[in-house]
Amino acid sequence: MPARVYTYRVRNTSGLLSEKKPKQEKFNFERMKLAATSEDAQARKQAFIEYFERFSEFPSFLFDNAHEIDNRLLQTIRDLQADPLMTNELKKGIDLLLQRLPAA
Repeated sequence: MPARVYTYRVRNTSGLLSEKKPKQEKFNFERMKLAATSEDAQARKQAFIEYFERFSEFPSFLFDNAHEIDNRLLQTIRDLQADPLMTNELKKGIDLLLQRLPAA
């Protein structure tokens, strides 16, 4: 579920209307948590992408990765890596994440 983007106009000091940057929808942690930990692989992937775009990291903290990588997290990482449209920023983010996690 993509974040809603709102644009609005304001009057500047000279009284002219100008466009303001789009305002992101308020972050809903519970909704993100439900999607990111879902059994639906596509929902998890989309939640991870949206979280990364907003916070420049992945929500791996939602999973118990103390001794091994959680299976849902590992599958989401693999799905992201297999996506031909994945950006360089996402690739770097995955590399950083994998450095923090136990060996897969």
